[in-house]
Amino acid sequence: MNARLERCRALLPQLGVDGLLVSDPDDVRYLSGFRGDDATLLIGAAAASLCTDARYWEQVHEEVVDLELSKVTDQPLLAHSVAEAARVVGARARLGYQGAQLSHASYRRLRRLHRGGLRDVAQHVTLLRAVKDDDEIAAMRRAAAVTDEALGLVVARGLVGRRERDVAWDLRAEYHRLGAEGEAFPAIVATGDHGAQAHALPGERIIRAGELVVIDTGARVDGYCSDITRTYAAGEPSGELRRLYDVVLEAQLAGLATVRAGAHGRRDVDAAARAVIEAAGYGDRFGHGTGHGVGRQVHEAPSLGRTRGDRLEAGMVCTVEPGIYLEGLAGVRIEDTVLVTADGCRRLTTSPKDLQVVG
Repeated sequence: MNARLERCRALLPQLGVDGLLVSDPDDVRYLSGFRGDDATLLIGAAAASLCTDARYWEQVHEEVVDLELSKVTDQPLLAHSVAEAARVVGARARLGYQGAQLSHASYRRLRRLHRGGLRDVAQHVTLLRAVKDDDEIAAMRRAAAVTDEALGLVVARGLVGRRERDVAWDLRAEYHRLGAEGEAFPAIVATGDHGAQAHALPGERIIRAGELVVIDTGARVDGYCSDITRTYAAGEPSGELRRLYDVVLEAQLAGLATVRAGAHGRRDVDAAARAVIEAAGYGDRFGHGTGHGVGRQVHEAPSLGRTRGDRLEAGMVCTVEPGIYLEGLAGVRIEDTVLVTADGCRRLTTSPKDLQVVG
């Protein structure tokens, strides 16, 4: 935590501020270790203070070391935080805040309460999380292992005749049984033409023989997410459906082959995967980006999209997940969470990717 705080302090002169008011719960946890969802962290050049209220007071003492703690008592958290900022960095200091975390009403209140200058520091604090350290990578390996195991167990019980929502619930139960904190996000289970919706909500549909079933899921372990998508054949699929699957698998492997430190998310990874799908005649049926970063949130930096991409660095964790979606017929998506290395990538999710025919 001390090393992370020092990296954050290094932003102060770069951003032209005297202190930072960090209010994103994931950033607060990353920088302090505090797991509560109602706190702020004030960071100055020489001191840092975490503010939270009586609901979390025992918890914060258990989880946070080497930081000053400030108990919120008789005023809202934002007002208390401004008062604490005055103590930590000065009443007229230039204070950086995370604009995406504040409502317009909260921003107006902040502007009224703080007598110094204000600057929206946008994603600069959050982007510190993009490159993972060894502890974070270990947690993400555990999350991926739980995800792989749960998915394998659920699919082995069969798919034909089950409701989408029951498969999704089964995954959630397995995550609990295997010791995860919970789901990284609500699972997608979509059968047949429902799979043509990239973010379909599991419902009452019964999985029928001959359909493809898209399952997109992930566990959260020690605060870190995993993300995997596999498309299964519920019974023997048609030749057309097999061809769709083969094209997406080829695209995913092409995208994975470009992932390495120095590669660009749009110009390299997305372009490689998209080229395969376009060559097969399905370019207009791949409507989302090829991947995204994963960490404390299931969607974070870096971006690997068709309109926006970031340069990859060793230690980043991202997904590669091309898909084809044919309205009225089926959807296919194949996704892995991978660790970016100097000379390639290492898969964290390792479930088989050849087309699995499940009864």
